[in-house]
Amino acid sequence: MSYPLWKLFKHECKDILRNPATVILIVLPIFMAKIIITVVDKSGLDFMLLSTWILFAQVMVGIMITGPGLIEERESKTYDALLISPLSRGQIITAKAGSVLVFSLFSQLIVYILNQGLNIDVLSALIYMLLGGMIFVQVGIIIGLKVSSSKNGSAISSAFMVVFFLVASVYLALPEWTYPIFAALPSIEITQNLNSILNGEGILPVESLLLLIWIAVLSVWIWKIEKE
Repeated sequence: MSYPLWKLFKHECKDILRNPATVILIVLPIFMAKIIITVVDKSGLDFMLLSTWILFAQVMVGIMITGPGLIEERESKTYDALLISPLSRGQIITAKAGSVLVFSLFSQLIVYILNQGLNIDVLSALIYMLLGGMIFVQVGIIIGLKVSSSKNGSAISSAFMVVFFLVASVYLALPEWTYPIFAALPSIEITQNLNSILNGEGILPVESLLLLIWIAVLSVWIWKIEKE
């Protein structure tokens, strides 16, 4: 990582921590997950419930910080100012995405440790925390680059966050004929893999491959937006 890129990355991390609203978005999934899981099942951990709350941390931090934050920077012209710096557009996006991803992983790990403890399974789960974090940060970047106003951006970001989270939460309760419709959603693939790991069944190859495809497709989409 070049020095200007590293400097921008650190600046983005500091900006996130200075903003009370973004700090709340990082911390909120931690408290909600712990309280709700404890209330739902005091005698033991519901593994599927834990996987959905890890997902909640991913969509909350990844989409709600990245999308509205990038739109706000575009409106205030601070993003345009960065474009005349020595950094390329891709490096600027990488620094912004990387800073949010760090806090996404932090939030997810705390959710996991508070409810499951620190054990060997966290290493396997960390893979899907990283993949999920990347996907929803990418979704946030696309929203941030495509939506014109912060008001619309917040509404669209919230809508995507709710859809991804709710579909994964109620997926198994839906009619079976709907499974093929929702199966390709990254939120379903993340919770299925996390649930499999938490139940000691290992990773799911097909679902894991689909997550990598999502990352590749979203990366190409972001690249095309940057070229417009």
